[in-house]
Amino acid sequence: MKKTPVLITCAALLAVSIPLLAHHSFQAEYDQSKPLTLVGKLTKVVIENPHGWIYLDAKNAQGRVVNWALELPAPNVVQRNGFDRNIYQTLINTGEQVTVTAYAAWDGSKHAWAGGLTRADGQTVITLSGIPPQGGGRRGGPPPQ
Repeated sequence: MKKTPVLITCAALLAVSIPLLAHHSFQAEYDQSKPLTLVGKLTKVVIENPHGWIYLDAKNAQGRVVNWALELPAPNVVQRNGFDRNIYQTLINTGEQVTVTAYAAWDGSKHAWAGGLTRADGQTVITLSGIPPQGGGRRGGPPPQ
């Protein structure tokens, strides 16, 4: 009988800790010393928790179009920054060329953390996420000011 509360407590702690282990840090996946500037057109947007994705067709140095998968913070963070699904859809539908600042993945794949997006007019800069704070798991928000 006395073992039941201990077992319940252990099970609860295990259940809470598994999601924390699954959440990766910015530094574990992306190389802050390798900033990218990608110019191209959005092809797809996935808005989901804990992180969304935008897909961008951008030309490489040889002029070949490469599709990049760019990780975004959580949807509520993107929305707080004034960027929601409607603008994504507008950019896809119009084929507007955008410039995305990003940080490359350590593994060299065409996968990066999106830091910001500038529309073709050069005037509208939409902050997506910046660089997450150092240490711990990625929170999806901009670094502290």
